[in-house]
Amino acid sequence: MADNKAKSTKPVNKTPPKSPSDPAKERAAKRLSYDSNSSHEGAMAGEISALEEAFRKFAIHGDTRATGKEMHGKNWSKLCKDCHVIDGKNVTITDVDIVFSKIKGKSSRTITFEQFKEALQELSKKRFKDKSDEEAVQEIHKLIEGKVPIISGVTNFVELQKTLLVFEVIEKAEQPDIETE
Repeated sequence: MADNKAKSTKPVNKTPPKSPSDPAKERAAKRLSYDSNSSHEGAMAGEISALEEAFRKFAIHGDTRATGKEMHGKNWSKLCKDCHVIDGKNVTITDVDIVFSKIKGKSSRTITFEQFKEALQELSKKRFKDKSDEEAVQEIHKLIEGKVPIISGVTNFVELQKTLLVFEVIEKAEQPDIETE
């Protein structure tokens, strides 16, 4: 009988219980925390540059399945808008879209970090015409480094709901109590 008990025991699950935090944040953290296999300029192995960190954050924005290794055109446009690469005079949204189409592969819909740097180099020539190529690239990197996607409208909607709730409470407080007898 002791033999039957030994055979029927199940392996113990050693994974720790999940915390009650937001699962979407956990997934995003996992997607951003993978180790870099290649070394990049200005970054040591295992470390990533501020430019690559910004690339990854914009690459996963709005896509729960994204890994941060490749960026879609929509997120490329958002990065250029949010980081003020688009100035309306020298660089427009059309320029941004043309550069993306030029840099990506023919059958691809995404760009890698290396292609991203090439695209930034193309745009830097247009954005900072008065500077040398190297200075222009450094300036455009400064615009992007350390930035995260801007989520507009969400906060405003929440604030609007709070304001409406306050007005609703005030109205109820100001109404005379009809049922008192």
